[in-house]
Amino acid sequence: MIKYCYFNGKIITLDKAVLPVYDLGIVRGYGAFDFFRTYNGKIFQPKAHYARFKNSLKEIGLKFELSFQDFEKACYDLMKLNKMTESSFRLLMTGGSSYSLLSTKPSLFILAEPITEYYLPYAKKGIGLITSEYLRPFPLSKSTCYIEAVRLEANKKKAGATEILFLKDKKLYECSTSNIFIIKKGIFYTPKNNILQGITLKVVIDLLNKNKFKVIEKDISEKELFAADEIFITATNKKVLPVIKIDKKIIGNGKVGNLTKQIQKLFDDYISNY
Repeated sequence: MIKYCYFNGKIITLDKAVLPVYDLGIVRGYGAFDFFRTYNGKIFQPKAHYARFKNSLKEIGLKFELSFQDFEKACYDLMKLNKMTESSFRLLMTGGSSYSLLSTKPSLFILAEPITEYYLPYAKKGIGLITSEYLRPFPLSKSTCYIEAVRLEANKKKAGATEILFLKDKKLYECSTSNIFIIKKGIFYTPKNNILQGITLKVVIDLLNKNKFKVIEKDISEKELFAADEIFITATNKKVLPVIKIDKKIIGNGKVGNLTKQIQKLFDDYISNY
């Protein structure tokens, strides 16, 4: 049972970590977060997640003043106190109180959670996506504004899909909680502009480059998306997940492709030795 969290400079019990009802995270949805995990008891890409969180806050006008050393120590202290050998983490900052009689200082949480391998069974059989005509506001920030994803949750479940793919003006961007790659004639493509820079995305690009695959970051059209030979998504909690259907359209031959299997193995080998 998770008992402890980090809140505004201290590690305290969860029941004491509370926000005022006038906090801007509640009344205006103003805040940002990051999500990361451990492999082999070590935080995966901690400096990259720390830097991305700082940038997310900068994009929306907030500052992150916790040092990297204190951030990393707090995470490992939480694992120890909560008696966890592996953990996922939510790093969250809200905007502070909007009520003049209360402090306006932002609130910072670090939440340690058990790792759930919910998506593991889909790694071999693939998943489906549904599409939405949507471009996230402040796309370079991992903000707490997930209205579109939550709004479409029932539609996603009804379609038997796993993720929501955002398209806008016939261009491909990202999924609600993932980045996306398409493969055409042996070349890997991934959107470049107006997306959240995923940490797993960056690791996968590096692995592809090191293993002599051709990777191109560019604007991708809806037409190119549906003409892809293979598609997969990447995320902290999904690793490398094959996509075999989008809306009612089958991708490729409707099975997990060989190149996708290769990058899955490259990523699995990478994290096993992390």
